[in-house]
Amino acid sequence: MALVWVGFWLALVLICAKAVSLGMPESWSWLPELARVSFRDVLFALALGIVGEICVFLFARKPQLARAVRAGVLAVATACALYGVVAYGVFESLDRPLSFDLLRLMRGAAVKSSISDRLTWPIGLALLAVPAVFFLVAHRGSRRRAYSPALFAGVGAWVAVGAMQSPDAALGRKAQRLVLSPHVELLRSTLAGLSGRPHGALPHDFLPEDQDELQPFGNRAPAPRTGFQLPEKTARPRNVIVVILESVGTKYLSLYGSPYATTPNLLAESGHALLFDNVHAHAPYTFCTFMAVNFSIYPGLPWCYAPGAHSPDGGPHGLPPTFASVLQQQGWRTAYLHNGDMDWGGEKVLLDGAGYDTVEDYHDFKAPELTSWGAEDRYLIDRLIQWIDEKPGQPFLAYCWSDQTHNPYVRRPGSPRVDFFHGQPPRAHPEALGKYLNVLHETDEHLGRLFAALRERGLADDTLVVVTGDHGEAFADPHEQQGHGFSVWQEEVNVPFMVWNPRLFPEGRRESTIGGHVDLNPTVADLLGVNPPDAWQGHSLFATDRPERTFFVASVDDYLLGIREGQWKYIFEATSGNESLFDLTADPGEQRNVLSVEPERVRRLRQRLAAWIAFEDQFLGAPAAVSAR
Repeated sequence: MALVWVGFWLALVLICAKAVSLGMPESWSWLPELARVSFRDVLFALALGIVGEICVFLFARKPQLARAVRAGVLAVATACALYGVVAYGVFESLDRPLSFDLLRLMRGAAVKSSISDRLTWPIGLALLAVPAVFFLVAHRGSRRRAYSPALFAGVGAWVAVGAMQSPDAALGRKAQRLVLSPHVELLRSTLAGLSGRPHGALPHDFLPEDQDELQPFGNRAPAPRTGFQLPEKTARPRNVIVVILESVGTKYLSLYGSPYATTPNLLAESGHALLFDNVHAHAPYTFCTFMAVNFSIYPGLPWCYAPGAHSPDGGPHGLPPTFASVLQQQGWRTAYLHNGDMDWGGEKVLLDGAGYDTVEDYHDFKAPELTSWGAEDRYLIDRLIQWIDEKPGQPFLAYCWSDQTHNPYVRRPGSPRVDFFHGQPPRAHPEALGKYLNVLHETDEHLGRLFAALRERGLADDTLVVVTGDHGEAFADPHEQQGHGFSVWQEEVNVPFMVWNPRLFPEGRRESTIGGHVDLNPTVADLLGVNPPDAWQGHSLFATDRPERTFFVASVDDYLLGIREGQWKYIFEATSGNESLFDLTADPGEQRNVLSVEPERVRRLRQRLAAWIAFEDQFLGAPAAVSAR
């Protein structure tokens, strides 16, 4: 069996996959462009065949082993042909190759709805036909012993043409990523991910005092722990509801100025609320926000997603205490409700013994499944209202995590679809965005029911409702990415943060304070007049001594680290060492990199980011004991 022929046929399959991604040719320039984006795939395929040939030669005196090598190479090549189809589908959906980190985040059965929503019949047919046809052709062709000089000449010319072309800087990131070999990228990212080590050129120079603001409460220098000024003769709320909206940033909410009327109820209720414009998710993934919201610690660096921070008064699993555990000891009822699947990411395990009297997901609600991610948001609000009614008069704390706004954005059956575009859809992803806006509108309807239920029960003035999102959702506007998890652009990390209480905020107002999810629990504790646990890392958004900055990270694609300080946002690409600086006041869409005109600001922000990286690496990996002060 001549295994180089197997590599040749695999190369043809991978070239065809890249050709489909490029689209129909419009001129002769299409052919050299195809060579540019596919020559790495050709080298990968031929390397597989050549390595196989070498192994067969080495085992020439062991026929059984040589036959096993031949069969193994053909099987691996067939699997690679199948993955070529999968990689095409992934690239069309996510604008990037599949990576180890992306696979890790997609694990579990819940993701199947998002995959099936993108599984078109041509891709499904190709998944069956391509590996079958490849196996037959490659197996038959590999019986040829002779190699034609024309074969090597043609392959060499194709690789040379592709390698000699310089990437067009004017091309977007999607076109630049198409040149990558999806097979090599998956292997490379898997080896890097399994190593568990930091990747890239991380900054390391910082001032020791830059880490002071990152210390948990118990390690900070004595300072005022509160900043909220209670109006004269105004009682503090007795109840708290925290609503975390799945995949909801500020960009598509009419509450935050979106041209799409997605949130009329939240917009109306903002007249009785304090609205923060500059609160951020620290990482655009659900699990990372879950850690920050529940345990009031930064969610970790890309290579350390399972924080091990602990303290003498810490909770189970070596994590800081939840707000629920603090209030439960003071006689409050506590609940954590989610209309998704809490087995995803091990959330139920992490909340076991963490201070919640009730921990339920859509399985416990007995709610019918809408997608593999979970049930409609109405079941979450129904269960919350039912839970409140079970013991009237007792103060309560409830964390409620919605699910319906997660991809694939499915409305309740039979609900009419609203045309938010009025016949003028956007250029990019109009179908997906239209579905998303409709589900946002539906979720807003249920939030309106919640506010109405609190008023009907006479609980409005005594209840603090905080509405935020776990991260944003991107639809290639203004940057190329779709979905979430791939960047630290504002559309993925800037989240709503509405604090509602008609008694505290009778007229409503907005604040520009910079903050993040790690600040949520300290802010609510401040409003209630409750001392935060020593192990919490965040700061109240009302605190007079709080830093005007926050940090973020993403790693599904490049390793990205960022800091927001005032109007400035600095991004460090750890994978490549590239840097960016944006003035969000003058450039809210992050289109103009002003790195070269602000060198001193860049240097200082790089130092602060380096301090955060070093602190979190030590704090999460080998945390020091937290002293009580």
